[in-house]
This record gives sequence, C-alpha cells and structure tokens, in this order.
Amino acid sequence: MIEAVVSPQASPAAFFAAPPATPSALLAARTGVLADPTNADKFRAAVAEARSANNADMAASGSWVAGQYTHALKFVQGDAELAAFIRGSSLIELSQPVHAMEALKDHVGSSDPVMAATVFEAMALNSQWEELEKGLASANLKPSDHAYFQALLQEAAGEYADAMRAYSALLNEHPDHLQARFRMAFRLDLMGEDGAAIRHYEQLLQLRPTPSSVLINLGIMYEDRNDFEKACGCFGAVLRQDPVNPLARLYFKDAHESLDMYYDEDLERKEDKLMQILRTPISDFELSVRARNCLANMDIRTLGDLVSRTEPELLEFKNFGETSLNEIKRVLSHKGLRLGLRRDDGSFIVPEEFEGGYGGSDLDLEWLGELSEEQVEALDLQISALSLSVRCHRALVERLNLQRTGDVLRYTEEDLLAMPNFGITSLNELQNKLEEFGLRLRKAKEIPEG
Repeated sequence: MIEAVVSPQASPAAFFAAPPATPSALLAARTGVLADPTNADKFRAAVAEARSANNADMAASGSWVAGQYTHALKFVQGDAELAAFIRGSSLIELSQPVHAMEALKDHVGSSDPVMAATVFEAMALNSQWEELEKGLASANLKPSDHAYFQALLQEAAGEYADAMRAYSALLNEHPDHLQARFRMAFRLDLMGEDGAAIRHYEQLLQLRPTPSSVLINLGIMYEDRNDFEKACGCFGAVLRQDPVNPLARLYFKDAHESLDMYYDEDLERKEDKLMQILRTPISDFELSVRARNCLANMDIRTLGDLVSRTEPELLEFKNFGETSLNEIKRVLSHKGLRLGLRRDDGSFIVPEEFEGGYGGSDLDLEWLGELSEEQVEALDLQISALSLSVRCHRALVERLNLQRTGDVLRYTEEDLLAMPNFGITSLNELQNKLEEFGLRLRKAKEIPEG
C-alpha cells in the first residue's frame, strides 16, 4: 500500500499516448484514470487490448494501474526502476513480501519518493527493522511517509501507545495517508475496539483499487460480526483482482458457507425483486430534460446504472447540479432505493428501506388512511388477478417488472401516464380495478415534500 497522490482526472488516451516513466508518475496516473468510474471502465478495456496485442510495457503499467497485479507481473520486463517498482509493489499486494524485497533491493537509495516508500514497506513486511531505521536517515521520502515509518518502528519496538499517538497525529494532518490509517485500524482491532477499526477500514474502501490487505482484514471483521454478506463482498473483491489468492479463497468459502446457513428467504425475495427493479430503464420515469440528458451522457440507462453511482460522482458531471440530484433522489426514494448501492465486487446492497414488495408501511400508503384487512390482503394479489387488458398488463408487468398489486401503488397517476403506451384508457381501467379492493393510486400532489 502506497500513500495516495492527488492527481486530476486523466483520460485513458492520455495515459497511453504519454505513459508514465517513474513510480511517482505511475501512481499519480492511477489516481487520475480511476477517479471516474466511466473513465476507469474505458481504461480497463484499453489495458485488456494492450495485453491481447502483447504490448508488454503498456500491459504491465496499465494492469498495475487497474490493480490487476497478476497480469502486471506477467508482462513487466527489464530491471529499470519503473519495472522494479511494478514488480515489487505487485508482489507486496499479492502477499509475497520476500519476493518483493528481492525485486526492490537494488533501489534502496532511490531518489523517487514513491519508490523509496515502497522499498521501506517491503523491509517492514520482512521485519528488516535495523535496515529500515538505518535507511531512513538519508531516504528521499515525503515528510508524511518519514513520520509514518518512524511510527512503524515504534510499533515494532512494542511502543504501541506512542505509535498510536503518532498515527493519530499523522492522520490529523494527512487524513489520506493510507498506510497510517491501515495501521491504526489494525492496532484498534487488536485492542478489541472493533467499531473504530471497522470505521477506519471502511474509509479505505474508497481507494481504487482497494488494497487486498484492507479487504481481507475488513472481511474477517465483518465475518466475526456474522455479517457474512459483507464479508463475501470483501473477499470476492480480492478474488476479482487476484483469482488465486489463497487467503481470499479460503475466507470466501467459509463466509459463503456461513451465509448459506443464515440465509433468509425474505432476503432472497428482496434480492430477486431488487434485481428486477434495477433493470428498469431510466426512460420509464418522468424526469426533467436536463436530468435525463445528463444521465444519458453518463451512459446511465437503467436504475442499476444509476444506483451504481454516488452523489459526488453525479455532481462532478457538467451541468448536473443539486436540483437534478434531488429530483433523482426522489425517484429512487419512491422505490426504496438510494445512490451508491453497488459494491466493489459488482453486487448490490439491499437497502433496509427496500421492502421487495409494495413498500409497505402505513406511512408509505398514508393517502389511503388506515388499511382494512381486506386492503392489506389485496396488496399481495398478483397483478394477473386484476384481469387487466393485455396492453395495461404488459405495461405493468413487462415494462415496470411489477408483480403484485401493492407494487403498482409505488407509482403516481402521473408516473404511469408518462410511460410509453400507457394512456388515460389504461389508467382508468387500472383505477377501476383498484377501487374494487378499496385501493387507489396517489396523485403527485399527495407526495410529501422532503
């Protein structure tokens, strides 16, 4: 793990047109090209093409940037400093510190601060404390890295309280120092302060790519709390980067078996329903022209694409402001969804507020007043039980992926009329059927502000 370097977003084309020539430049390029998810996807595709074309230099550098360390090791060539950095840092990430030190040993006195920090990291992982302490005196490190390694030496000497104070002081001044936060989390875990440790580890999940050591340690902590779904997500993310990682494979197997033991039929129903809803096209929703155009330009076509993004990612896009953001959040809220639901392993979080059905609290259906037993039973009826016309039935079941009568009540009259091929005739037909069960759609004006 190497401290992050702040860099502006860079395009994949710029990376391949002028490839980084030093470890510091390569790390800066990583933070640039992975800052935007769309950019990152394009970059990974370009790297895959470089590997297919056997373009070794581009394949090695690009694979390292993408966190595909096994590929990086396969293609890296030569003994130049950049090649040694790619080789050594990849071996560190793949939990092979002895081989990493062998790859880096000729660069102990490197003038590149990122390379120097990587060499000292390998020393620490191999418990070469005397060599590390001796080398610090003349090393070309950033002040924050120098302070970190001094704290690490304190920790190695058993001066845990002093080390923790040093890590805390370093993070107060440099909150993005990855290694200091990792050690802080690790020590807190050993001290039994699980909640604080998890919070530190979870902050590191924002890194792209997320270090394997963070994912494995956090996954173990989730597993200890019987949160097997999150644990599987962490271990699965490691296996995406390193499919043969022995620790990740072992832990994933154990966590997945435990997940099966605690598997909840209700959760299964919710997950199935969530995946159905996430396939819904954005075009099915009534949005302003600006919001719709922005989403189209970001290649967001479905609800799944939308909830894969975070608020900061949307706001970074040109012409996408708070008004559009709030508009989209209201749409998601009506479905029990929110932004940022996609995990690193590609799976989706099932929000606590997602009911997997009609969305069912009395508050959700407050425009109907207090529900009778008959009304509650009617909410669980299959839509086919309403005996709707083919046009109306297809619009609800095939286009919106709705299954139960209660699902329909998540939409307003205006929502449905905005759908293609759903006109006033279909709306009146649906309203008449709902009225037979004492139900009705709400109007847009009945949606509470907030």
